[in-house]
Amino acid sequence: MKAQKRIGFRILLALLLSLALTGTWTTASAAATTDQVNEVRTLLEQYHLDKPADKDLNGAAIDAMVNSLHDPYTEYFDPEQWKTFSDTLEQTFVGIGIVMAEEKGVVYVEDVITGSPAEAAGVLPGDAIVSADGKSVKGLSVTELQKQLRGAEGTTLTIGVTRDGKAFSYTITRKSVQIPVATGQMMGDGVGYLALSGFSSDAGEAFRKQLDKLEQAGMSSLVIDLRNNGGGYVNAAQQIAGYFLKDGVLAHLKDRDGNDSPLSVQGSGKSYPITILVNGNSASASELFAGALQDYGVAKLIGTQTFGKGVVQSILPLQSGGVLKVTVQEYFTPNGHKVNKKGLTPDHVVYGSGEQLVRAFRDAGGHALAMTTTNGAIVVNGVRTVEPYAAVLRGNLWYANVRLASAMAGADIGFDPKAQTITLKDHDHSYSIKLGDERLTNKGGWNLIDIRTMQNWFPNLSVDTAQGQLRLTVK
Repeated sequence: MKAQKRIGFRILLALLLSLALTGTWTTASAAATTDQVNEVRTLLEQYHLDKPADKDLNGAAIDAMVNSLHDPYTEYFDPEQWKTFSDTLEQTFVGIGIVMAEEKGVVYVEDVITGSPAEAAGVLPGDAIVSADGKSVKGLSVTELQKQLRGAEGTTLTIGVTRDGKAFSYTITRKSVQIPVATGQMMGDGVGYLALSGFSSDAGEAFRKQLDKLEQAGMSSLVIDLRNNGGGYVNAAQQIAGYFLKDGVLAHLKDRDGNDSPLSVQGSGKSYPITILVNGNSASASELFAGALQDYGVAKLIGTQTFGKGVVQSILPLQSGGVLKVTVQEYFTPNGHKVNKKGLTPDHVVYGSGEQLVRAFRDAGGHALAMTTTNGAIVVNGVRTVEPYAAVLRGNLWYANVRLASAMAGADIGFDPKAQTITLKDHDHSYSIKLGDERLTNKGGWNLIDIRTMQNWFPNLSVDTAQGQLRLTVK
């Protein structure tokens, strides 16, 4: 639902880590009136989880009061800023239409939105962003780069990227871009894949449509991808959780007095197994949803520790103008696990986006795998994910990321820092290789292994190097 215009108490999980697009928002407010200052002061004292006293809110302006709480999630928005933030929740942005991901200090184009200015200009997934309007962006985080790339609709931006060791420059005109909130496809062996980019107001319906398509295609197990999903509305999480959980508690919401208001969920459940992909950018409503399915034993989590945003904000429109987003509750999983500043621990901790996807497919019951490297990314059974150094060509020899190649071969990998030795082990064999071995090379801080060695060790791994790409398959 859209935000109501009346003054009310509407609970939502506001985005902390929104998808990193070229277009962002700030929360620096303009000069506030006396009425606004007094109203905000009263509302903070009445609702904020930390019970601020009047003496703590004696700033001369709204921002000073908000900042005095040291709460990154309590914010004041003037009307223009609130519209921008609402657009963020609904995944509508003014920008060039790229999704970004950070890997070892370098920001890459993770995806290019269909129909966007970036797609028309020729920007490709896997491109490493090196400059914005002629200025180097080396060392910037995704959030910092957002600030460099933002701008008004109709203005232009020149970005420099590198691709396969070559430099490219694109001048692009910013415009309004809508991100698809849910996308799905079959991965083979009856495994369905459904990626959810945010919990927008229409996420529940968008998710249901994709889920219906997968079920009609004969899906027997499901992988839900919540990586880099920064959250959104609670009611969207409730609706989607209802597709998988029978009647119960989605989360426990506790206010500043310790009162517990259980958040209910109503549904019928599914008969097929579910795997959820998460990472350090899975936050807020993503954690609420994934934590509930994990607690109920409905889904297994694969990936890395989630962000740890376990507090709830309410949106309070001000009679004197503007909107206050204020932290009012902390939430806990159905089994009472704390999320805030802790995150969720996956059932299987797996590093690397490609390895996570491979493990999720296998855990979902999949067997036949095909992985192709493509411009700083990889495609695994039709699903593309960023993997900047998946493979490199040295002379006539191909080297593959040792972790990714091991995952494809179905081998576990370990490292002995004292002996400086990498060990790969499957059900029948164990192989070791020391750092510095000529069969290893390094790119961007990642260890890559001569693909011929992997073939010798794991005969189930087939290799094709046609058309300048590396393709690994496992039957």
